[in-house]
Amino acid sequence: MATLGSYLQPSTWQLEWVCHGVDPKFPGNGGPECARFLDPVQRLLETVLVLTVCFVEMRLTWPRLDLPPSVLEAVERHRRSGRGEAGKRVLLVVLCLVFGVELGLKFATKTFIYMMNPCHVLTLVQIYLLAVPPSKTALIVFRAHMSALSGPFLAIIFPVLNTRLLPCEPELYWVQHVLIYLIIPPYLMSLGGAYTCEPLSNFSWVIFMTGAQFIYHFIPLQGMALLLHVNLNNMLCPAPSDPFCSSWYRMFALVHQHLLLPVHLKLYTLVMRLILPVNPDPINGDVIKKSH
Repeated sequence: MATLGSYLQPSTWQLEWVCHGVDPKFPGNGGPECARFLDPVQRLLETVLVLTVCFVEMRLTWPRLDLPPSVLEAVERHRRSGRGEAGKRVLLVVLCLVFGVELGLKFATKTFIYMMNPCHVLTLVQIYLLAVPPSKTALIVFRAHMSALSGPFLAIIFPVLNTRLLPCEPELYWVQHVLIYLIIPPYLMSLGGAYTCEPLSNFSWVIFMTGAQFIYHFIPLQGMALLLHVNLNNMLCPAPSDPFCSSWYRMFALVHQHLLLPVHLKLYTLVMRLILPVNPDPINGDVIKKSH
């Protein structure tokens, strides 16, 4: 007799392009052994703990995600001026081409499930930021996405290329991550207006988004990983290169990512303020474009 579980198996979906190309022979890729790495009770308790921590920190920081009137006025001036729109269009075309090729490769290799990984989601967010005109919504999305840039930073420092077997896949990996980390955010920051970061002393945005990112990992990513036995962003088992590789690797990640995300964001913002043609707003510390 067919069960609900049998209908949820990828083989019965007739959608082989989703995950049938994921080879569990590669360490950290997935498979039954990877899915059994953690005891189910431990996995459940960790999930409850992490979600509780994240919901609490998001609840506490939500009232502090304010946008001062001076920043909103700068956004409106930016919208009226149309500053930087030509450059945004060029970057939008380039990023869409790169993302389109990556999407095609995922279909060709039957690994479309990997499009759920955070760097691909971040790419979609940047496509949105490049496509829409400056606005309050764009400012909120920009500030939120800046907290996630530690993801491509780690992907550049610790690249995972052993599963990219087609001729152009490794090169595309580097192009995509360099674009979303070293080219597009700095260009948007140089425009100011709708693309300004919160003051360096304000940690509410990054703490709120740290909670949101953990929720994304522990609900949709972990859920799909358990269903398909695909190790999405190491939610099933640790990466072979993980220095905290043990049964508690996810608890170590809860600690070190809560340290990394704020430190990375503030250092990234500080460095960009030093090298880009921008200056701090003397009222609230936000970055706006130099007047000429």
